[in-house]
Amino acid sequence: MLRFGEFADRAMERDFRQHVLDADARGLRRNLVALAVFYLLAASLDFVYFSRETVFTLMMPLRGVVYVLIVATMLVPVRAGLVGLRHGMVMLTLSYIWALTSYGALVIEGFQVGLTVGFFVMIVVLMNYLFLPTRVIFQIPWGVAASGVYIGIFMPASGSTPSQISTTIVMHSLANIFGGFTAYQLSTLRRMEFQRLRALQAEQARLVDANAELSRREGIIASQRDQLAQKVVELEEAQHQLVETRDSLAQAEKLASLGSLVAGVAHELNTPIGIALTAITHLEDGVTALDKVVAHGKLTRTQLADYQDMLRDSSRLVHANIGRAAELVQSFKRVAVDQASAERRDFLLGAYIDEVLQSLAPRLRGEPHRVQVECPPGIYMDSFPGALSQVLTNLLINALIHAYEPGWAGTITIQAREMPGDQVELRFRDDGRGVAPEHLNRLFEPFFTTNRSRGGSGLGLHIVYNLVTQSLLGSIAVASAKGEGTCFTMVLPRHLPVMMAAGTA
Repeated sequence: MLRFGEFADRAMERDFRQHVLDADARGLRRNLVALAVFYLLAASLDFVYFSRETVFTLMMPLRGVVYVLIVATMLVPVRAGLVGLRHGMVMLTLSYIWALTSYGALVIEGFQVGLTVGFFVMIVVLMNYLFLPTRVIFQIPWGVAASGVYIGIFMPASGSTPSQISTTIVMHSLANIFGGFTAYQLSTLRRMEFQRLRALQAEQARLVDANAELSRREGIIASQRDQLAQKVVELEEAQHQLVETRDSLAQAEKLASLGSLVAGVAHELNTPIGIALTAITHLEDGVTALDKVVAHGKLTRTQLADYQDMLRDSSRLVHANIGRAAELVQSFKRVAVDQASAERRDFLLGAYIDEVLQSLAPRLRGEPHRVQVECPPGIYMDSFPGALSQVLTNLLINALIHAYEPGWAGTITIQAREMPGDQVELRFRDDGRGVAPEHLNRLFEPFFTTNRSRGGSGLGLHIVYNLVTQSLLGSIAVASAKGEGTCFTMVLPRHLPVMMAAGTA
């Protein structure tokens, strides 16, 4: 920031003066040499206005002092600590020249001597602006004072007329305005150039550091280049596998509900099959013990009777539990076949919803929520029950993962009703925490989930949307409010077009 043609920051101003020290000294010396040459013209005019005796006895010694001051100023060493002394010598030299020139207006006789001397005083004022181009704070006050004192004191004392004084005022005003403006602009431009130079130097230093850092990093990169080249092939293979995995992920998620069904069946079968396995193991142990007794010829009637009892009990346990397992397999068979084969057939909507929920009973048994179905009897559909089963399964699993916080006990409602145009409306509603407004429009996007930590993959609702719109040829909409639950509304045709084959699903 500049103030009065100088930096407001004194440290910056000192740095600037140190920066221009040599250039200012060289410029000042050139100006002083030019002044010495120019001053010979003024000395030659003494022979016009003064007698030879006065020139040799008075004016020449007085003008000789100017050359002494010029030489003394030029001999001041170029050091930062002597800048003030050099500037003071310049101001002293100019002040002396001004005084000697102004004195001529008092001793020289003539009608326009005040105006003529005023012209030379104006030249001295202009010299002031040229000799110290970076010290505007000194130049302008000195120039204005020199013009003011000459016009206000010396010209009236010399008998100058008002018109001469007016003309001199105009000349000196223009000289001070032009000189002051030029000196201020030069001072400002030089300081701005210094600022840009400092910024450039800082940028160069930053670039040097950046280049050094870049060279260091290039060395690291060069040392690792061979390792990276080896890793490229591995990364390409991994990328190829990733693309294949991404393409198959949607299909894998589509079959996730069938996997959940199998897991539920396995859990239900674990108890009867485990009991049967235990009974068979016990039976094998009894056979081994009987073989040992028979081999040693020590079999008694009592031992034989105990073995027969154990054999009957074990057979009864195996038969009972294997039968129970067979019943469980049969109860899950219809839904499992529907999901795996995507076969188109006629089915009763309400009964099929109950079958789907029965197949999900192992998953629901550990949850505190209640599932209720509101479906009028007699709604027949000719469609893909496997696709409908997967839609209901994905919606139910989605509600269990996202709708309720741990420890909540809620109600999930599945409602169905007939609609005009041979359609059926199916609503799946929960009373959970709802969906944030900014997420509502993204629910059916692939891989979008807000609860990945609890098992959300972001594909469940995307698959639901595709099944409803492509396999079942229906439409699906979602409505939700924060804290008021979520409702999925599906409108499905009861009878699909005849040309749709099972492969379409």
